Amino acid sequence: MAQSLRPQALERQRLFRDMSVEELAESVGVTPRAVRHWEAGTRAVGDRAFGRLLKVLRCGAQELTGRDPGTETLADLRRDAGMSTEEAASVLRRKRGAQSLYFSAEKLRDLEHGRRVRGWTWASPETLGQVARILAQIYRVPDRVVMDAWRRSRPEDPLPVLPARRARQPSGDSMAAWSSLNDRQRTYLTCIFHQDQEVEEEQRNARLAGAEQRPAAEWRRMTLALSASSAAVGYTRIQERLRGAGVHDPGAGSSVAALERRGLIALYRDRVYVDGLGDMPRTRVEMTRRGRAVARAALGVPREAGPPAPLLSLWLWKIVVRVARAGEQGVDGSLAGRGPHYLAVGQSPDGRTPSRGFIVLRHPDGVTHGPYRWFLTDSGRRHLTDHLDAYRALYPRVNTEGIDDSSA
Repeated sequence: MAQSLRPQALERQRLFRDMSVEELAESVGVTPRAVRHWEAGTRAVGDRAFGRLLKVLRCGAQELTGRDPGTETLADLRRDAGMSTEEAASVLRRKRGAQSLYFSAEKLRDLEHGRRVRGWTWASPETLGQVARILAQIYRVPDRVVMDAWRRSRPEDPLPVLPARRARQPSGDSMAAWSSLNDRQRTYLTCIFHQDQEVEEEQRNARLAGAEQRPAAEWRRMTLALSASSAAVGYTRIQERLRGAGVHDPGAGSSVAALERRGLIALYRDRVYVDGLGDMPRTRVEMTRRGRAVARAALGVPREAGPPAPLLSLWLWKIVVRVARAGEQGVDGSLAGRGPHYLAVGQSPDGRTPSRGFIVLRHPDGVTHGPYRWFLTDSGRRHLTDHLDAYRALYPRVNTEGIDDSSA
């Protein structure tokens, strides 16, 4: 199936990237004549070329087709990946765990269009989950994106059950980095890591309480030391941790410099005003991704797993419950925070992956003017029907009174 473009959308994106027709054609691997046909609307873009267009123009499908993020079908995910049904089926046949399913282009088309796939044991949710996991791998999207698209494409299917992921072992690189540190440097990295995790937990709790969110780039930069007497300014939280570990110096010397050289932390030196003392130098520290990985590996601290795919975090589940309980009245359109970026049709949490598409901002039914309000989408209602019991077991303190499988 070919992908339709909005009138003038491709030309607008090409000109925005300052590309000529010939340059775009060469980058995508087609003739300039084909690009002119696409821009004139006289020929549709094939599946392979569509995925290449997204990569070359560095844009989302929404910019070219008007398709809202959070409404993707299985066929949409394949096209966005730039694969024809023949190519995707060929990759699926080679994947371990899918070889016994004997994938063909015809079977993949049946899968995408909600038809019965011949030869498959559809009574097995585990088989469906294995297929969904493999599709996520070859389309290079998170599991949840495929699971949501699956339910839009095949609403009558049994619910797929994703295979459990095996726990990742600490990488050799992380353990080698830890081994290269002396005892004092390890103490510093450990104390900074524990403070980083404590601040992260504080931010998570504040978000759940509805507080205004600060950018991570701001709160992850933690004060390590002030250039003033401890009798005047006391000790920072990191210094208190260091003192508990037997380190009693100010903490801004050679050990942190060594950690910075290894790419485990980032240092920031600025000045800050302190009441009664005036303007003084300050040293702040931030864990890098590599630093966290090294500390986690060495200290045996696993990453927080979060809820199993495709379930929502507690924070997002509370939002969905609030919208669901509002029913036909909807929720005020000024829904605060970043929740809509993760949940709403037309949004994206990171500018790349689509939202869940579980809520939508629109007029109430039968109303054509006035304020917009948040309502559940069909996908949102289906998600509630699929997983309500699991959510009640996972988040028992969330009040879901008035919500049941039939009313969701």
